[in-house]
Amino acid sequence: VSPETILAGALGTVLADQPLARLMLEVTEHASVQDYSQLAEALEPLRSKGLRLAVDDAGAGYASFRHILKLKPDVIKLDSSLIRNVDSDTGCRALAAALIRFAEETGCKVVAEGVETQEELAMLRRLEVNKAQGYLIGRPMPLHHGLAMSRQA
Repeated sequence: VSPETILAGALGTVLADQPLARLMLEVTEHASVQDYSQLAEALEPLRSKGLRLAVDDAGAGYASFRHILKLKPDVIKLDSSLIRNVDSDTGCRALAAALIRFAEETGCKVVAEGVETQEELAMLRRLEVNKAQGYLIGRPMPLHHGLAMSRQA
């Protein structure tokens, strides 16, 4: 969801009958936020009822570090542009490592998006990332196929 959508005020109505403790709201960080106190105020009633917050595409957008600092997310999702070649690009690796250490200090979890090679996954393990997603881990599939696979397990 975009910050604009949150500030529009309809989010509480849309989520009113939902099990908030089982949901995570991903806030995109590709848009500028003028007033983080308003955004935090709009999210507070939902978060107090258990809604978790993730900052999506961290490291790729407009205000990455401000978003993370001001929104105090439960999860930081590292953008695939940061993860691509994290095993061989020292700049990407250093920034990913810094965000992972920040998350440890603040009690956040980290998800690395766009993991496509064994080398990237090995480096992320060395950096102690919490979770990873990407084509190496599993490709998207139709819901009915995933349900069939889970029934076989």
